Amino acid sequence: MLLSAGASLAGSGLAVRLMAHRAYLLPVSMAALAAGFYLSYWKKTGPRWNRVVLWTATVLSAFLWSLPYILPVVQR
Repeated sequence: MLLSAGASLAGSGLAVRLMAHRAYLLPVSMAALAAGFYLSYWKKTGPRWNRVVLWTATVLSAFLWSLPYILPVVQR
């Protein structure tokens, strides 16, 4: 229990530090997702569950990218 609490605190501290580099990390993550879609659909490599994981990562990434824009509207 204590280990999971420490890990969550460390993760939130890392998120605060990475927020300053958000403008650079966004295109990098978009390029990684684009490469994943290219390999999954154009080259048709890997099993079917790779596509499920890729779509899950895409939806999660889109939610996390939009979160700083959604939260100020929700908090009003």
